[in-house]
Amino acid sequence: MAPVMCHDHTVVERRSNDLSYLERKADTDTLTVFFHGLGLDATDYLHHLEHHDGHGVALNLRGYEPDGTRGLPPVGLASHIRMAAAFVETLSGENAGKRIILVGFSLGADLVLQLAEHWQGPKAAAPPVTAAVLLDPNVNQSTMTISRIFAEADPRNPVPAFKRLIGLAPDKETFRSLCHYLTKVTPKDFGQLSQLSRDTLSYWEPTGYDQFGTRLNRVAQLADRVRLVLSASYEEHLPAMNTALQRHEGRDRISARITKLDHFELINEETLSYELRSLTG
Repeated sequence: MAPVMCHDHTVVERRSNDLSYLERKADTDTLTVFFHGLGLDATDYLHHLEHHDGHGVALNLRGYEPDGTRGLPPVGLASHIRMAAAFVETLSGENAGKRIILVGFSLGADLVLQLAEHWQGPKAAAPPVTAAVLLDPNVNQSTMTISRIFAEADPRNPVPAFKRLIGLAPDKETFRSLCHYLTKVTPKDFGQLSQLSRDTLSYWEPTGYDQFGTRLNRVAQLADRVRLVLSASYEEHLPAMNTALQRHEGRDRISARITKLDHFELINEETLSYELRSLTG
């Protein structure tokens, strides 16, 4: 991807070891790191990077580069966590003194939950995380419709899974969102999606919210502030999520906002800018 120029802002594609990422540098005291959803990539945050004045980095998980890199053995969830943690640690070291904000959408929000677990390990060195924004994190397997469909699909022939997903759309707006999603997913190596879907599904219990509360509390132990931003479909889950959080000491550092948006609208530039301004303004 060539550098993108917009209003004197430059977004550049870079590499760090085996990972590629988009970066828009700025002389600010915070550095925001963005993690994409299942089958998506760093370009989901390109518009935000182009128009936002902060220092931002959007990571491509290994095997999810926009060019649809193929031929790699499927990367397991544990490897993604190790690579993402090392990436953020390196990035933090290269930008000493900057406070880190982690932003994750869907699977990327789950990644933030798991990074918090990783950095609480005995040999881990957590970077200075000032805030975390989780956009529609999973709470149990009931919120994992796409992951379940992809986990059950034949990696050699994912088309029936794509058709099954489209068939779940209850209205035209959701149909449009899912069609747009699949235009980004279909060029990717479905073997990668299949592996990560299975791994992520096994990370969550089928029902209940205590597991979610415990995991989110770990993020609150890592970051000064934790922000949940939820699509309209999460309204049914919010009371139980709040109840689960009340059992933990970190609940005062956690806030939640339910929106009228659909799942994929959470990563539009307007929503991202609003949430980041509320943390840094």
